Amino acid sequence: MLKAPFLISLLLCALLFALPASAQYSTQDAPVSFILTPSYPRPYQQVTVSPRSSLIDLSASSVTISANGVVIQKGTGTQPASVTVGGSGDVTKITVSVLGPDGRTYTATSSVRPADVALVVEPDTTSHPLYKGLPLVASAGVVRLVAVPDLRTTARVAMDPTKLVYQWKLGSQVLTSASGIGRSVLVATAPIRYRDAVITLTVTSPDSSVVAEAKTTITPVDPITRIYPYDPLLGPDYDHALTSAFSLSGTEASFRVVPYYFSAPPTIEWSVGGRAQGAQQDITVRSTGSGAGSATLEVRAKTTENLQSASSRTTLRFGEGASPFSIFGF
Repeated sequence: MLKAPFLISLLLCALLFALPASAQYSTQDAPVSFILTPSYPRPYQQVTVSPRSSLIDLSASSVTISANGVVIQKGTGTQPASVTVGGSGDVTKITVSVLGPDGRTYTATSSVRPADVALVVEPDTTSHPLYKGLPLVASAGVVRLVAVPDLRTTARVAMDPTKLVYQWKLGSQVLTSASGIGRSVLVATAPIRYRDAVITLTVTSPDSSVVAEAKTTITPVDPITRIYPYDPLLGPDYDHALTSAFSLSGTEASFRVVPYYFSAPPTIEWSVGGRAQGAQQDITVRSTGSGAGSATLEVRAKTTENLQSASSRTTLRFGEGASPFSIFGF
């Protein structure tokens, strides 16, 4: 069972840039090390092994890089080599052996067990109930991040996610109150528009032998509104958002506005021909008299708390016959 999430504010976060992760491995009895990039490889991922030494001239040495006893590269200097790790739970033993100018051999070894973790971003923003996609992040809106880890033992048995250690970071800052055992959910307030936030999650097994990492960028978007034809019997036609014009097939027609990507339900303001017509989600427009004509239907949506706003408009034509956007296509 997931532990209760913590609310973390990201509002003041400036634009952050993610750097590739790397780690350095060495042995205690030899002045040789190597850098592994990325430091927490995913299953079947290709990693780069870069030999390093501050005491030995590698350019004058014979350097051998091996994976599970198989020589991957042999030469001189710090030239990196690529190694493909195994599946989740499989151990890849990487060895860097250096034959120095003094005739002595120095070795650095590390065992790498790949793991994976996926981050699911769930913005809490407005949309219509039949919306097929995932809503985008609203400026200063609530965002829920859910971790789905895949850490396995050497026998490829999946570890219990409730017993893993989760460390959440905003940029380089550790979110201590949201991190800990079983803390696989982070609830946060997104930054304001044009200020992205980089969230990094590191998941570790209880004995710290297996580590996985995931990173995502929270990017708010501007809200939008869309106007849809609304049939009193069939309901709104969410397949046809009105853009340029709509022809009334009779003397009246109904419409529904859907505000997208607002952090909270906004206030609605309809107008027809520049005259205010109400603040409800749906509106019915009627034509009077005879002959053909047109009028502008406009809707505005706005929130006071986060100063979000968006508007849409379309031209209503009456006295011209059936609408090309009719649900039945007449």
